[in-house]
Amino acid sequence: MADRLIDKIREYLDSAQGRVVHLKDVRAFLNIETGSKEDTNMRTHMSTTLVREKIVKPSGLNDGVYKVLLPIKPVQWWVDTNEEPIEFIFPRNHNEDERAFGIEDCVEVFAGDLVLITGRSNYGKTVMALSIMGENLDKMHAVLMGSEYTASDGKISPKFKRRMSRMNWVKWLTDDGKPRFDLLPVGADYEDYIESDCLNVVDWISLAGDYYLIDRVMKSIKDRVGNGIAVIVLQKNKDAEFGEGGERTQRYADVELRIDSFGDRESLLTIGKVKSPKGRATGRTWAFGIIDYGANFIDIREVVKCPSCFGKGWKKNGATSAPCTACDKLGYINKPQL
Repeated sequence: MADRLIDKIREYLDSAQGRVVHLKDVRAFLNIETGSKEDTNMRTHMSTTLVREKIVKPSGLNDGVYKVLLPIKPVQWWVDTNEEPIEFIFPRNHNEDERAFGIEDCVEVFAGDLVLITGRSNYGKTVMALSIMGENLDKMHAVLMGSEYTASDGKISPKFKRRMSRMNWVKWLTDDGKPRFDLLPVGADYEDYIESDCLNVVDWISLAGDYYLIDRVMKSIKDRVGNGIAVIVLQKNKDAEFGEGGERTQRYADVELRIDSFGDRESLLTIGKVKSPKGRATGRTWAFGIIDYGANFIDIREVVKCPSCFGKGWKKNGATSAPCTACDKLGYINKPQL
């Protein structure tokens, strides 16, 4: 009888993996009367045998609440797997001299990686994300999500269509007229719509004040991307080092790109965290402009901190400070050519 009972309990728990259940739920499913001998046996199985077998975990409050654990099997780490980095391409200027940021020369990107883009509004986050997607359409199928691309009824934004048409260096459609990426009308719960083994671009994630949840969201996205790549965009406040959510935004990022203003009309790209650098990567910076109403890059060049003002934009002048004339108060100069 006991064996049959525990088998019935396991049958119920199989359908509740990853969820929280109460003893009254198990009792109702099995038609067990409260206080009966079967009730006592059920409680014993839940609190001892099934806990020991790592099928359930009690809340610890002695309230009859259990988390039904997901089954875990040992990873076959000794089996041959693809350990080579992907030939992932980062954006370049397609309107002038094909000048590139050169990020692929200093970082490696592997299957399952998460590329994080943080930046202020209107300084290049979206063109960076869409350009990454366009550069890598030959590598894998792409999925694009973003509340600003589609309306709540699923209709496409006219601004989005204009931007895509101005990115005329990308072949967005196949020869048969079919799209080379899926545009999903998703404005929340992005992690639930990630497509495994694809290039997933999410522009952008907003948690409406619950920014402490961002690391959980990014972990869920990374868990679901499989052998694909996730490109996640977050807003960043002026002069802030990290995106909305603080340092926790870095936890699951493999490559972090930060975008800030640079002077009056340009932007500054800085490489943040990198898990697999080829050489010196973190801290390298590029200045760039944006043309075609936010669709394309122009005048990409690597910059370094000004040696005269040490990146501050101001120099000591007696008891006061004066604008640094060497960098025109920008704090950076073009990297000298060797």
